[in-house]
Amino acid sequence: MSLIVVQRGHVPRTSGATGAPGEQQFATEAADRAAYHIGACGHSTRIINADVPDSYYVGDAFFAIHYDSSRDPGVGGASVGYQNEQGAYVSRRWKAHYEQNGWTGGWRPDNYTANLAGYYGVREARGVGNLHAIICEAGFHSEEASDDPDADDSVLLASPAGPDRVGIAIAATVVDLFGVGGAATCPPAPGVPAYPGTVKLGNTGQAVSTWQDQFNKHYLGEGGPNSLQVDGVFGLATHHVVVTFQRARGLVADGIAGQATWHELILG
Repeated sequence: MSLIVVQRGHVPRTSGATGAPGEQQFATEAADRAAYHIGACGHSTRIINADVPDSYYVGDAFFAIHYDSSRDPGVGGASVGYQNEQGAYVSRRWKAHYEQNGWTGGWRPDNYTANLAGYYGVREARGVGNLHAIICEAGFHSEEASDDPDADDSVLLASPAGPDRVGIAIAATVVDLFGVGGAATCPPAPGVPAYPGTVKLGNTGQAVSTWQDQFNKHYLGEGGPNSLQVDGVFGLATHHVVVTFQRARGLVADGIAGQATWHELILG
């Protein structure tokens, strides 16, 4: 079981950097949803506020939850901030999961402001050895000017779906980093098939069929000349595809289809 530190942006400040309108409430809701989904995946969460002692940042990963605002209602896009290679990896995974769960508002460049790159808790987390640390700027709550109103950040961020989307993406990133803790069964994100279990050469059954089907959809091309027969038999053809995929994606090429291979296949 890993300990994930989730910071509620700007909470509970009443002066100084208090955040955008409604940001503290959004961060509070999103942190609660993140804790719920992280717990469902077998890990624990410490929710912290701004301006807490450095010892509160000790853990295995750190996520600070925020959103942006602008006087220009046409400005939008989510963004991430980080300060090291571990943070860059976590950011890529969170962005992928955020989109997978329905974020259509687009992205601003990583670390696109000095503040985003410089603080919001990442510095403190790194200082106590919590290196998988990022800032999640969930979008611009002020954006209301697109041709498609349903794609405006303000709509996408609205409660309850907006905070829950952030929380699911954080929990899914935690699973990417640390797997599923203990005996928990992490619920799949919307639109993502449930993990079928680990399979290898010689196995048969529905789990193998699910793997074969997903390799066809995400790697080989359904109906293509190299697609697998979805027969539930993990034979030499399926083994070859798994090993080839693992080598191409920089995974351990052992021919065993497990969690790391699944996440790379579905969300990589």
